[in-house]
Formats: sequence, structure tokens, C-alpha cells
Amino acid sequence: MPVPPPLDAPADARALDRWYLLGLACMAVLVLGFPLYRWGEPTRREAARKAMIAENVALGREAFARHCAACHGDEGRGGRGMPTLASREFLGAATDGQLFSLVANGVPGTPMTAFDMELGGPFTRQEIERVVAYLRSLEARAPSVPGWRTGATR
Repeated sequence: MPVPPPLDAPADARALDRWYLLGLACMAVLVLGFPLYRWGEPTRREAARKAMIAENVALGREAFARHCAACHGDEGRGGRGMPTLASREFLGAATDGQLFSLVANGVPGTPMTAFDMELGGPFTRQEIERVVAYLRSLEARAPSVPGWRTGATR
């Protein structure tokens, strides 16, 4: 009966050494790669956040133009008897939560109806958030309009 070759034959040892080296090389790539990936991650996240905000603002602008501009004026600048939304006074005083609530629930006793789909309006919650993002984007260049409640333009 033939005797099998020894388990630690030189050829097997060289093959095993090559696999060890390959494994170490892969581990080194991972050990170096993850910190490098993590180093660039904040930049990628910030870029994605800005892109998402820009998209929400653009979609909010479209929704505002379709459903809100008839009363609040183009870009919320007033002039139509309803509150001027693009005013420093209004945007500076209202939080995002308050803006969301105003759009979603409307203002009782005024022509401002509820826009939340759950209350019979045309907007989903995400669309309301987009309108809020659009209104918030107007804040940086919003003029002072002390009579914003009456729809004044200046």
C-alpha cells in the first residue's frame, strides 16, 4: 500500500504561504481602505444633503406656484391681499414646524384651507415639507415687509 506524502511537503508549505500573504494583503487593503473611505464620507454626506435640499426646494417651488401663488403672490411676495410669506418678519418669526402646521392645517376663519391630504387637501406630508423647504429658502433674500399680514409688497 502506497504511503501518502507528508502534510508539510515543501510545495504545500509554499502554497499555504502564498495564501497567507494574499490574506494579509486583503486585510491590509481593508484596514487602510475603511479609514480612507470614512475620511471622505462627511464630504459625500454633505453633498448628498445639499442635493436633497436643492431638490426639495425645487419641488416645493413648483407646488407653491401651482397651489399657493394665486393668493400669496409669485414667490410669496404678496400683493394679492393674503399674507406676504417672503418677508423677513414672517420667515424670521416662524419655525419650520409652524410653517408645516400652517400649510397642513390651514388657518381657521381665513381663506387658507388645510392642504394636508389627510384633511382633504392636495399635499402629502412630504410635499408640505417641500413647500416649507422652499419658503425657508426665501429667507436669505427676503425683504423687510412690515405689513406682511395684509399682503403688502414693501
